[in-house]
Amino acid sequence: MRALLRDLPSFTLDQGTGRSRVFTRVELLTIAVITYMEQRYGIKRVAIGGILGLLLEILQSPREVDPLACLVVVTGEAKVSYSRLSETVTEGLVVPLAPIFHRLDTYLGVKPQQRQMEISFGPTVIQKITAHSS
Repeated sequence: MRALLRDLPSFTLDQGTGRSRVFTRVELLTIAVITYMEQRYGIKRVAIGGILGLLLEILQSPREVDPLACLVVVTGEAKVSYSRLSETVTEGLVVPLAPIFHRLDTYLGVKPQQRQMEISFGPTVIQKITAHSS
């Protein structure tokens, strides 16, 4: 996180530093999108730095919840747009937002984390039931 804040200084302008730093939901969403683009697609922070302002602007605009929401990012031209996965995209990197929203909602406690429950498939005693004939 420190490296991300160091490389993308737009996040360090508003609030405290270090452990006292408090992030807004939009900033957390932006960090999650940046991390996703770095890890999934190999986008370098230098390229992300060129679109960071646009990314923040797009992500803080009020919108309806859409499970098909995505971002279309063109780093060479510094363009970011909000779209739907069902729309045709002619150019750019399409970043689906549903998995990022889910991850962030789970982190913030909006959605309870799903847990794997133990199913008791151990030995079981089955009793014989006798049928009475009439």
